[in-house]
Amino acid sequence: MKPKNTYKILGPIETNIVARLTYEKKAIVTAKDMDQLFSLSPEDRKQIVFRLKKKKILSPIKPGVYVFSPLEAGPEGMGVDELLIPPLFFPKKNYYVGYSTMFNYYGFTEQ
Repeated sequence: MKPKNTYKILGPIETNIVARLTYEKKAIVTAKDMDQLFSLSPEDRKQIVFRLKKKKILSPIKPGVYVFSPLEAGPEGMGVDELLIPPLFFPKKNYYVGYSTMFNYYGFTEQ
């Protein structure tokens, strides 16, 4: 009988990538980060990112930008702080975070 979670097994390159990203405490990983930290060809990087997305270790935010969920987070993965995402879409810092987002961030309710 085959175990049901065989798709979660990491290969040697994937293991090195997950270990390094965990050590670096990266929450958001870009394709540029992958190129700087690891010497991979673009084809290899695409294949590894595809496999890590399939195993739910990387979750896409936008093309080339991913949320990294370390293995300690468990099978549910790790949530990302919603305040880290606007700078990725608006690098010139010309964005506004609304009241409801800030109320949620600080634990306030609408009552």
